[in-house]
Amino acid sequence: SLGAFRTSPTICIDFKNPKAYLALQATYALEVELGVVFHWQPLIVSAMSRPHAERADEDRGSRHRRMRARYYEYDLRRYAQILGLELGDLYRNPDTTIASIGLLWVNEQTPSIRRAYVDTVFARYWGEQLDIEDHAAIGGLLNDVGAEVVGWDAYVNGPGRQSLALMSAHLREAGLFDVPGYIVDDEIFFGRQHLPMIGWILGGR
Repeated sequence: SLGAFRTSPTICIDFKNPKAYLALQATYALEVELGVVFHWQPLIVSAMSRPHAERADEDRGSRHRRMRARYYEYDLRRYAQILGLELGDLYRNPDTTIASIGLLWVNEQTPSIRRAYVDTVFARYWGEQLDIEDHAAIGGLLNDVGAEVVGWDAYVNGPGRQSLALMSAHLREAGLFDVPGYIVDDEIFFGRQHLPMIGWILGGR
């Protein structure tokens, strides 16, 4: 059910996902344009699948899948270059649990610096300046962006994990399985390409 997400539009992100990273600026722009504030929630999804290497014996279907995957990577890198963003290995698959709990912590404790947290985690992770699985590194980043840090250690090792599991269950039950995922009214959209439609809905259709 989407009932829990009806009060304001929601965006779901996973810090290891390049599509979520590329959606940031366009989503911020829509927030400013319409004077709305999205609920930013973590949703840990599968990493992108690395394309198979070319093989001499590959059949036509395998070749098409490989070429589509290569084109998709090229497309992501093209947009990243336009936005001035660094993208390293698109197929890395770290555990983003701690950074996701960090987002929940910021939402609860210091929501005014949520954007700074989101931007800094994405920039440092994709710039290969952050061990996203290191609880102390995320704690240091929280401090850098001005988040409340008293209680963080206890939260990340206890209540935060429970909150993340509960949020993930709610989102998946509502039908979310990829990022960036948007919930607006009773509708779900995957991908930044839907932001014009989302803007139309939020603007009163």
